[in-house]
Amino acid sequence: MQAMTILRFAGRDLRSSLRGGLRGFRIFLLCLALGATVIAAVGSLSAGINAGIAADGKAILGGDLEFRLVYRTATPEEMAALQAAGTVSHSLEMRAMVRPAAEATPAVAPTLVEVKAVDNLYPLYGAVEISPPQDLDHALAKQPDGSFGALIEPTLQQRFKLKPGDQLRFGEARLTVSGVLSKEPDRGAQVFGLGPRLMLSPDALAASNLLQPGSLAYHVYRLKLPPGGDAAALQTRLKAQFPTAGWRIRGIEDAASGMRDFLTRTAQYMNLVGFCALLIGGLGIANAVRAYLEGKARSLAVLKCLGASTGQIFALYLLLVGIMSAVGIVIGLTVGAAAPFLLGGALASFNVPVLAAVYPLPLAAAASVSILTALVFALAPLLKARRVKPAQLFRAGPVDLGDLGRGDLCLLLIAALALAASAILSASNVILAAGFVASAALTMIAFNMLALGLKRLAGWARRRATGSGRALRFALADIARRQSPTTSIVLSLGLGLTVLVTVALIQHNMLRDLSETVPDQAPSFYFIDIQPQQLDGFDRFAQAFPGAGELRQVPMLRGRISKVKETPADAVKPAPDIAWVLKGDRGITWAANAPTNAKIIDGKWWAADYQGPTLVSMDAKAAHGLGLTVGDQITVNVLGRDIPATIANLREIDWSSLDINFVMVFSPGVLQKAPQTYIATLRVPPEREGDLVAAMAQQFPTISAIRVKEALASAIDILQAVAGAIRATAAVTLAAGMLVLAGAIAAGRERRIYEAVLLKMLGGTTGDVARGYFWEYGIAAVVSALIALGIGSLAAFMFLKHVLDIGWSFPPGLAALVIGLSLAITLSVGFIGSWRALRAKTAPYLRNE
Repeated sequence: MQAMTILRFAGRDLRSSLRGGLRGFRIFLLCLALGATVIAAVGSLSAGINAGIAADGKAILGGDLEFRLVYRTATPEEMAALQAAGTVSHSLEMRAMVRPAAEATPAVAPTLVEVKAVDNLYPLYGAVEISPPQDLDHALAKQPDGSFGALIEPTLQQRFKLKPGDQLRFGEARLTVSGVLSKEPDRGAQVFGLGPRLMLSPDALAASNLLQPGSLAYHVYRLKLPPGGDAAALQTRLKAQFPTAGWRIRGIEDAASGMRDFLTRTAQYMNLVGFCALLIGGLGIANAVRAYLEGKARSLAVLKCLGASTGQIFALYLLLVGIMSAVGIVIGLTVGAAAPFLLGGALASFNVPVLAAVYPLPLAAAASVSILTALVFALAPLLKARRVKPAQLFRAGPVDLGDLGRGDLCLLLIAALALAASAILSASNVILAAGFVASAALTMIAFNMLALGLKRLAGWARRRATGSGRALRFALADIARRQSPTTSIVLSLGLGLTVLVTVALIQHNMLRDLSETVPDQAPSFYFIDIQPQQLDGFDRFAQAFPGAGELRQVPMLRGRISKVKETPADAVKPAPDIAWVLKGDRGITWAANAPTNAKIIDGKWWAADYQGPTLVSMDAKAAHGLGLTVGDQITVNVLGRDIPATIANLREIDWSSLDINFVMVFSPGVLQKAPQTYIATLRVPPEREGDLVAAMAQQFPTISAIRVKEALASAIDILQAVAGAIRATAAVTLAAGMLVLAGAIAAGRERRIYEAVLLKMLGGTTGDVARGYFWEYGIAAVVSALIALGIGSLAAFMFLKHVLDIGWSFPPGLAALVIGLSLAITLSVGFIGSWRALRAKTAPYLRNE
C-alpha cells in the first residue's frame, strides 16, 4: 500500500511537470539545443562538403586521373601510354603579367594573372560557364584582327574595368576579351591564389612568347577512362612503367585536396568551439535542473516521509530529465541537419561544393556528446535531490537539496571521463581534441578555484566592512553564502569570454603580423621567370630605378622528392605539419656559398669550389619531420631525372620574413646544367611600386612581378573569413554563458526573495536590495572579465608563440571591451532575473511564517 501511495504521488508530480510544458526547463532546453546545434551543424556541413567534392570529383579533378609535370611536356612514350588508356586533355598553367592594350588605357599598371591554356578537349567532365553564354572553342578562337579570344575572372574585369571586346596585352600577343568566367569546373576552389584567372588557347600562349626554357610552367594531362576503366590499377602500372617520370599523379580521391584539408582544419576548430559552447551550456543544464529540483524540494521531502527510497527518487527525476534532454537534442539536431541546405548556396558562391542531404554520422556524434553532457551536468543535482532531508519540512525557510557523498563523486568522475572520451573519439583530430579537453578541464578547475577564492574573500571583507553601506554588506554576504550563484556566474560568463578573448587575440596578432610586421621586413616584389640571358639587364634596370634597393637573386628550379633515404616518397608517413613537403613540386636552388640568411644549426656548408657528389642543405624542421639528419640521403626528381643527394647541413628558416628561402639548397654541379630561371627580390618605396611594374612590363614583358602587398592581402582576406566563422561560433559560447547566467539566477530565485524580504523586515528598502544586487553582479562581472582576460591572453600567447611562432601584443581596447561586455550582460540578466525579489512584499511572507 505504501509503495502504491509513493508511485501515485510521484506519477502525479511527473505528469504535472510534463503538462507544465517547458516551464522551468526553458534554459535547460536552450543550452542543450544550442550546443547540439553547433556540433551537428559543423559536422553536417563538413560532411556535405566532402560529399560534394566526392560527387563532383571528376569535374573538380578534370578527369579520372591527372598527371602534372613541371617545365616539360610528356615524352612521346608517356603520351602514347596515356592515349592508349583513354581520352587525354592537355592544359598548361603558369603565371604572367597582363595589362590593358596600351592604346586604350596606357596609365594602368600590369597585373599578375594565373594563366591557363586549354586544348579543344577541355573540359573532359563538367562544363565551363561563360557570361555572356557561348561555346568555349569559339570564345578562345583567333579573331579576324589577329588577336586571340580570352576569358577572364570577374576580379580582373573589375580591376581593369573591362567589357567583352576590349583588348589586353599579354607578352607579344594581343587578347580580345570574349567573356567572363562564371565557373571553371576544375578550379578546385583554390584556397590561395596570386592572381585572377586568364583562360586562353595554346596558340595564344605560343604567340605571347612568354613560355621560355626554364619558365615555371605546369603541363597538366587529364585522362578520361572508358566505362569500366580501373584508375587505381592504371596509376600503379604507369608508376612502374615510368619510375623516373617525376609527374604528380592524382585520382578522384585527391580532388580539391587542398580545399578539403583547409576546410577540415577550420571545421575542427569550429567544432571544438562548439563543444566549448556545449560545456558552458552544461552549466546551464546543471543550474536549470538544480532550480527545478529546489522548487520540488518539499515534494521530495514528502516522498521521503512516505517511505520513498533514494533510488526511486533518482529514477523518477532522471526520467524527467531524460525526456527533456531528448526534446532539446532533437531541436538541436534538426537545426544542425539543415545546415547543408541553408548554407550550401552561400558556399557555392565561393566554389565550395556542398551536397545538401541529411548526414546521420555527424548527427549521431552530436547526439552522443549532447546526451553525455546532459547526463554529466544534470547528475550532480539529481544525486543531491535524493538526499533531501525530510526534517527540513518542520523548519522555516526554503528546503535545501542534500550534499554529495563519496560514492556520488566517483559516479560523477566516471560520467565526466565518458564525456571526455566521447568528445575525443568523435573528433577527426584526436590529439587536438585531447589537448582541448584537457585544457577545458584545467580551465574549469581554475575558474572554480578562483570563484571559491572570490567567495572566501567576500566573506572576509564582509566581516571587516562594518562601516560600509548596507547594500555592499548585503552583496558581500550574498556572494559568500554557500549556495550563491557566484561560481556559476564566473564559470559560465568567464568561459564564454575566455573563448572570445583567445580568438580575438589570435586574430589580432596574426593580422598584425601579416599587415605590419611582415611588410616591414619583407621585400616589395618577387620577380619570377627571369631568363639567364636577361639577368644582367635586369640587374642594371633594378639598380638604376629610383629608390630601389636590397636586390637579391638566385637560380630556381622545381623538383619533387621521390625518395627519403631508400623509401619511396609515397610510402613515407611524415609528421602532419611537414606533409606539405612531399606534396607536389618544391622550389630548389644551388649555391656555392652559404646564403646570407642561412642559419646553420647542424653540419657545415661545403667549400666554395666543391666538385664532389651532390650535397644538399635542408630545412631543419622539414628534415626532422621526415626523420632525416646530417649524413642521410634524399632523392629529388628534376625534369624526369632522379638526383640523389647527401644532407650536409640543416638550416633554421624563418619563413615569416618572406625572404628568398628554399627547403633544399644543393651544391653546385648537376643542377647548374639543368634549364632554369632566376627569382629575385627587390625593395622600392611604396609610392613607386606602380611605376616599377609599368616600367618592367615595357622592358621585360616575360618577367612576372608578384607584389608582396597583394599576396598578403589575399592571405589576410582568407584569414579574416576563417576568423569570422570561428568568431561567430565563439559568440555562441557567450550566448550559452548568458543562458547559464540566467539559469543560475533563476535557480536561487526563491532564496533571493526570502533574503530580500528579511532585509526589508530589518529596515532595508527596495533601493538597498537593488544596490546590493548591483554590487554583487558588478563584482562577479569584473572578476569574470579579469579572469577571462588573463586565461585567454595566456592561451593566445602559447598558441602564437609555440604553434605559429609569431609575436604577441595585447590591444588595450580589448580589456575595456571585455569588462564592459561582462558588466552589461551580468547586470542586465541579473536584474531581470531578480525582479521578483525586488518587488517582493513582506506581508504575505509574514503571514506564512
